[in-house]
Amino acid sequence: MGRGGYHSSRAEFLSDEAILKYNRNGGCFVTTKKAIAFVIFALASLLAVVLLMYYYGPNRGEQKVIKESNDIEKLINDTLNENVPKEEWRLPNTLYPLRYTLKIHPILDEYSDKNFTFTGRVKILVKCLEETNRIVLNWDDLNITDSDVRVYTIKQVRIDSEAVPEHPGKAKRDLNAVEDDATTTTISTEEVPTTELFEETTTGTEPPDTTTAPVLETTTESSLIKTELIPWLVREITRDEENFKITIHTRKNLKVGENYTVDIKFSGQLLNNLVGLYKSHYVDLTGRTKWLATTHFQPIYARRVFPCFDEPKFKAPFKISIARRTNMTALSNMPLKQTEPMNETSGWVWDHFEETPPMSTYIVAFTVSDFESISSESTTAGPVVKIWAPKDDLSQAHYALDVTHELLPFLEEYFDIKYPLPKLDMLAIPNFGKGAMENWGLMKSSLLFDPNSRSIKTKSFIMARIVHELAHQWFGNLVTMEWWSDLWLNEGFGTFMAEVAITKLRPRWHAYSSVKIRDTYNTLYFDTLKSTRSIQTDIENNAQIEQIFDTIIYQKGSSILKMLNYTLSESIFIRGIQHYLKKYSYQSSTQDDLWALFTKTAQNQSIIPNTVTVKALMNSWSTQPGYPYITAMRNYSGAEVVINQTKMTEDTNITTDALWYVPVTYMTKNNDQVRITWLEDQRRTVLQLNTTANDSWLLLNIDETGFYRVNYDTRNWKLLVQQLRRDPGRIPVANRGQLIDDAFQLANAGIINYTIAFDLVKYLHITEPNYIPWYSALRNMEELRVIISNYEYSGLYDNFLLKLVKPMFHELTTTERQHDTQNEKLLRLHIVTSACKLRYGPCIDWARVQYYEWIRQPDPDERNPISVDYRFIVQCSAIKSGGPIEWDFLWNRTLSPSIAPVDLQTAYLSLGCTYDPWLINRYLEYSLSGNISLEYVPYVWQSINHPVGVRTGFQFLRLNWERIYDTYEDIYLVFSTIFHDFVSQLSTEVDLEDLTTFYKLHQTDLKSVSTILQGTVDRMKIRIKWKTKHLESVVNWLKRNKY
Repeated sequence: MGRGGYHSSRAEFLSDEAILKYNRNGGCFVTTKKAIAFVIFALASLLAVVLLMYYYGPNRGEQKVIKESNDIEKLINDTLNENVPKEEWRLPNTLYPLRYTLKIHPILDEYSDKNFTFTGRVKILVKCLEETNRIVLNWDDLNITDSDVRVYTIKQVRIDSEAVPEHPGKAKRDLNAVEDDATTTTISTEEVPTTELFEETTTGTEPPDTTTAPVLETTTESSLIKTELIPWLVREITRDEENFKITIHTRKNLKVGENYTVDIKFSGQLLNNLVGLYKSHYVDLTGRTKWLATTHFQPIYARRVFPCFDEPKFKAPFKISIARRTNMTALSNMPLKQTEPMNETSGWVWDHFEETPPMSTYIVAFTVSDFESISSESTTAGPVVKIWAPKDDLSQAHYALDVTHELLPFLEEYFDIKYPLPKLDMLAIPNFGKGAMENWGLMKSSLLFDPNSRSIKTKSFIMARIVHELAHQWFGNLVTMEWWSDLWLNEGFGTFMAEVAITKLRPRWHAYSSVKIRDTYNTLYFDTLKSTRSIQTDIENNAQIEQIFDTIIYQKGSSILKMLNYTLSESIFIRGIQHYLKKYSYQSSTQDDLWALFTKTAQNQSIIPNTVTVKALMNSWSTQPGYPYITAMRNYSGAEVVINQTKMTEDTNITTDALWYVPVTYMTKNNDQVRITWLEDQRRTVLQLNTTANDSWLLLNIDETGFYRVNYDTRNWKLLVQQLRRDPGRIPVANRGQLIDDAFQLANAGIINYTIAFDLVKYLHITEPNYIPWYSALRNMEELRVIISNYEYSGLYDNFLLKLVKPMFHELTTTERQHDTQNEKLLRLHIVTSACKLRYGPCIDWARVQYYEWIRQPDPDERNPISVDYRFIVQCSAIKSGGPIEWDFLWNRTLSPSIAPVDLQTAYLSLGCTYDPWLINRYLEYSLSGNISLEYVPYVWQSINHPVGVRTGFQFLRLNWERIYDTYEDIYLVFSTIFHDFVSQLSTEVDLEDLTTFYKLHQTDLKSVSTILQGTVDRMKIRIKWKTKHLESVVNWLKRNKY
C-alpha cells in the first residue's frame, strides 16, 4: 500500500500550478487511428486473459456450478447421481480364497528410522471357479513392488519307491518347508527365484524353466509323492486407485478347479487415522506416552493392510503371524500357538497364532501393545475370557469381565450353539473411534467402569455394547451377510439382542429401557425425511458402504426384528434363528435365506395370516424407505373403526403408493386385552370393536411393538387426554411416551393441530411419575425451542416449559434419596437437566455451587465430588454462566492422564457450552491442532449445539475449511459428525443460503458426505418451513393459555 494509504498518489503532494504544468507537458501524442487500434488491442488482450482464466484457472469448476443452480438439494442430488463408472468396482467371482497365510511386522520403536511403519507378506491360496488370466484383489495405499508379486501352483505325482533320492533325509528336510499338508498346496517359496514368477513385459521371450527340484513325501504304500512347484508367469500388474484394486495379469489362463497361490510382499505406514492398521497411544500415570498398533477393518479397510478379497462373502481361514518386541504383547483372533525368536533382530519375536475358522476379512484383527489382562474362572466350561487394558486401568475392567461371563451362557442357550472359538479377548483401546467392534475372538469396546461410580447409565451402556458385539460372534461372524446391502440385518440383530438380553437379565433397568425408547423416537424421526432410504439397499460404490452405518440401519433394523419377534412369537423367532445359524455356519447368506427359514418354522404356528409369508412381510419394511402412520377413525354411533395406512413424510403434499404389512395391536378403555388385526398390503380395513360406549377410548400399537405412528379422530384424542389427566396408569407407559411423540410429529407434519400435542403434555406435572413420557415430551419441545430461539417468542415458550418442569424440580429436588427407584433417579436427572438448560435460577445456583466445590479440591484430578450422572449438566451450566476461569479449569482436567474415558467424553461435551465466541474458536482450534485425540474430536463439534456455538462454529468451518479437509478427509468418523450433528443445527433461511454457497465452493471435497448432507438439508428445511406453517398458531396457543 505504501505509507500514503489506499487513496494516495504522487499528485497529492503537488500544487495546483504544478499539476497543470505536469499535465500539459507530460505524456505523448498519437493519431486517432492508432488510439483506436490500441484500445482494440487492449480489449482483445483482456478478453484473452478472461478466457484463459475461465478454462485454466483454479475456480473453473466452482464457477460452472454457481451458474448451474442455487438449490443445494438439487446440487447434492446431482453429485449423488453422477455417472460414475460402475464396472469392476466389485471383485469378480472367478476366484475364491481358500486360505490366507499372513505375516505382519509393525514397527513401534522411537529409535528406529522406520518407526510407525509396517512390512508384511501374504500368501493366498485360491481356487479358480472360472477360467481367467486376471487375479483381482482389493488394495489401498500399500507399497507393492511388482517383483514382489508371485503366482504359482503345485503339482503332485505318485512315483515308485525306486525313485528315492540318494539322501532321503534331504527330501524330508525339503518337505518340512511345505506349509500345511500336501492337500492345501500352500508351500514356502523362499527358494523360488523372482525371475521365475515375474516376466518383464519388454522382453517378449519366455524365461528358462527353472522349476524347483521336486519335494518327496513318503506314503503308507511304499511309494512317494513328488510335489512340483510350478510358477505361473506374471505378464503385468495394474493398479486401480479409484476402486482400490490391484490386478495381476498372468501369461497363461488359470484353469477351472485348480488351486493357485498368490504370494505378495508389501509395506505401509502406521497412521493416526483410526482405520486399517493404525497407531494409537495413551499416557500412563507417570506421564509417559505409550504407543500401540491396532486394527479396524470394518467395512473396507483390511485392504489397507494386506491385499485380499475384501468383501464379506469371501470367507477363508487365516494363519496369522505378528512380529513384536519382547516387552510387548501381540493378540489376534485365535490363541497363540508358538513364539519364535527373530534371529536377525535381537529383542524381537514372531508370534504365530492358531488358524482361524473361515471368516471374512473385516473381522480379522490384531494388536501389539503393553496392555495387561485380567481373567477369572468361569462357572461353566467355555472359552478363556480376558479383558485387556493399560495397567493403570485394569481395576476398572472387572465389571466388563463379570458381565461377559454372565452373557456367554445366555447367548449360547439362545442360539443353541456353543461359542465357536477357544478364547475371547476384549480390548479397551484408547482412541478407538467406532466405539465397539465384533472382531472374532478379539472384541473392542468401551469396557471400563469405575467401581466407585454409582452411575445409573454407564453400567447399562457398557452391558448393551458387550451384548451387541457378543451377539455378532454368532450372527455376523459365524454366519455372515453376503454383501453390505444386508448390513441392517447384522447390526439390527446385534441391537435387538442387547434389548433381549438386558430385558431378561436386568428387568428392573429403566435406564436401558429409556435408551431404547429414545433410539426408537430418533429413528422414526429420521425415517420421515425426504432423504431417507430403505435399510436393504443397493450399494453402487465404495463410499456408500461407510455411509450406511447409521441410525436407520441399527435402530430401524432392531425395531422391525422386534416387531417380527412379536408377530411370530418369541419361541418361533428363536427357533428360526437357531435353524438359520446351524444351516449357514461358516458361510455367508442373504436376508431371503433367513425369511425362508422363518416361514418354514412358523407354518400354522404364529399370528401371521396364512396368506402372508415372512418374506413379503419383512420386505415391505426392509426394501422400501419410511414407514406408515395408521389412522383410526371411529364411528361413535356404532362399533366400527376404519383403519387406514399412509406413508409418514415431512411433506404431506407428497403422495405415494407405498404400502406395508402392518400388525395393528389395540385395546380399549373397557377391555385391556390386547388384540390384533392386519393391514395386509392394503390401504384400509374395518375393525369391529366389542364396545359401543362413547366414553371408551381406543389405543393402537400396544407397548410400541410396531414400527409406525398412530393418529386418531379428534374425539378419541380428547378421550385419551382425559384418561391421562385422571389416571395415566391405565395406559401402558411405553404408549404414554408414544402418544406424546406421535402427536408432536404428526403436528409438525401438519396432519393434526399442535393444540392436541400441547394439551397432551399438560398432564405431566400433575400425574406423571414415569421418566419415559417426560423424556418424550421434553425431547420434542426442545426441538421446537431450537427453532423458536431464532425469534422474539423464545421467552414466551421457555415460560411454558418452565411451568411444566418447576413443580417436578422442586418435588424431586437435586438430592438423591436413599430409597429412590431407578425410574426416580432417571426422572430427577432429566428434570434437573431441563431446568438448568432453561436457565432456572435455583438450578443454575446449585450447579455453580457443585462446580466451585470441585475447583476448591486440593487435587481435582483425583477427586471430583460431582455425582457422575450430573457432571455434564453441572459442568455445562457453570461454563455457560461463567468465563475463562471456569473453562480453563475443565480444560486442564482433560490433560490429566488419570481421567476416566467417560469423564473425558463428558468434559469435551461440556466445554462447548460456553457462549463466548472466542472460547469456542479456541476450543475448535485446539481440536484441529492435535490437542484432542481423534476419537474425541466429534464431541467437540457436537458440544457447540446452541445458537452462539452454531453461528461461531459455522464461521470457523468456512474460514478454516482447507485445514479441516486436509486433517479429516480420511477420518470419516469426524468428517461425518461435523455435517450430521453440527451443521444440521442450522435452522434459518440465511443459514441455508450460507450452506449452499459453502457447498458450491467445495462440492468435490464434500462428495463423501453427500448422503449425510441430504439429511442435513432436509432437517434445515423442516425448521424453516415450521416458522411459516406453525409459529403463529403455537404463539397464539401460548398466549391463550397465559404463558
